[in-house]
Amino acid sequence: MKIRNELAPYLAGYEEKFTSKGEIRWLPHLLFFHPQSHRSDVVNTDSIGFRYATDGGRNYSVADQGDADSVRLLAGSSTVFGIGASSDAWTLPSRLNAHDDRPGTWLNFGGRSFNSTQELLLLTLYRHLLPKVDEIVLFSGFNNLSLARMPQMREEDHGTFFQYTTYQDIFAQHAKTKSSMRGLLRRQKEAPAPAAPSIDEQLAYAADLTLRHLSGWKALASTWDAKITYILQPLSGWVRDKGSREEELIFDELEQHGGFAAMYGDILSRQVNIDYAAMLEQGAKEMGIDFVNFSPVLAESAQQDQWLFIDRIHLTDHGHDFVASKVLENI
Repeated sequence: MKIRNELAPYLAGYEEKFTSKGEIRWLPHLLFFHPQSHRSDVVNTDSIGFRYATDGGRNYSVADQGDADSVRLLAGSSTVFGIGASSDAWTLPSRLNAHDDRPGTWLNFGGRSFNSTQELLLLTLYRHLLPKVDEIVLFSGFNNLSLARMPQMREEDHGTFFQYTTYQDIFAQHAKTKSSMRGLLRRQKEAPAPAAPSIDEQLAYAADLTLRHLSGWKALASTWDAKITYILQPLSGWVRDKGSREEELIFDELEQHGGFAAMYGDILSRQVNIDYAAMLEQGAKEMGIDFVNFSPVLAESAQQDQWLFIDRIHLTDHGHDFVASKVLENI
């Protein structure tokens, strides 16, 4: 990745422990989460694994809130966690703190590679650490849609997850006997891969799963009387057909290595964004939850030469700052 490394050398700070090829920290119930108490110039995590957010010259996290009387949560997956940011200060929660004059620090409640099941579980498992929560913004939606194309999603009550194959391999390797489960896993690997669901099936499944878990967020938010907003996160292709000069160079390089478009090409169209957003908006409205489709928001406000994306889903420092300012205008 010569071009991307030259344009964003700090991305090396994510490779060892914060990508699918890095060191995965397996956990009961949650499956996996970030390493604890990680320290670097790029990424820092607390004693649980939540990334720090900066606010007014100091760092805050779920396990390290200082004297905060109340907090605001930005929840989601890797975009919220901040893959693509050159430091903790340039993640979305940190930029929200920089632009938001209201009381209450924004905490980073993102989990890398999480689906909506894991996002909800994260709040369920760690809500006891939180003070009063004034506001929750879920900035999410892509992972459920990308995982909905996986054939095994039909076998899981709450959706499949990233690292599914790795999890199966570890389970089989540590089985003490050649159990029926091991045989089942082996047969699954040997069997021809079933066809991916149609795009309509993917959209319906992802929307249903997202809304099911969104109702859980609403129930938990009500215990604090917290405002809750669901934002369907942007993809580069949902925002504009052609990105900035830097984006196009990076996208071309990534595709040469089997990139995003090669894997998710059928969900990159604007129409998919429109259809998915319509399903989510209707469900959110029925629950009394505010909804924002963020791709059109960026499409209307971003300039053609603005370098917003470090890949087709994650943001640059400028992208995080620009998106944070627009989030505050829309919640």
